[in-house]
Amino acid sequence: AMMTMTTTMTTTTTSKAVYAPKMTRTRRVNNRTLVIRAGAGETDGNVKFANNKAEFEAVSATAGAGLVAVQISTKTCGPCKVIYPTFVGLSNELPKVTFVKIMGDTDLESRALMKEWGVRVVPLFFLFRNGEKVGEWSGAKADVLRENVLAACNADEK
Repeated sequence: AMMTMTTTMTTTTTSKAVYAPKMTRTRRVNNRTLVIRAGAGETDGNVKFANNKAEFEAVSATAGAGLVAVQISTKTCGPCKVIYPTFVGLSNELPKVTFVKIMGDTDLESRALMKEWGVRVVPLFFLFRNGEKVGEWSGAKADVLRENVLAACNADEK
């Protein structure tokens, strides 16, 4: 049983192995209190980081009428880490869509945003266009993430 479990874990982690070293490096470079948060201008793929309402609104404003896809995660959420490489992949594949990751447990400001948005489960995904929410779902299914983002894209964004 122990051998099977090890094999299974290896299988599930291989899909994100490409991203893992980068994430580890980032965590070692940043100072302790900002472990999860990206530094100025630092992203994974084309994913931007916003951890409070002001940062999210700034990113959203930059997107204009474009689609904004948001992944909400927490530091201890395993499925969030599993689905994140798919989110990064989509950000590279769809450069006209704005992809934003929010760590909901970063600080008091991020927690306040989670409360305002009624976040009860992670990973949680939101789609916004022109500041209006046009989609919401939870779970770590890569095919569902892909289908929902593509379905919300207009012809110019695909």
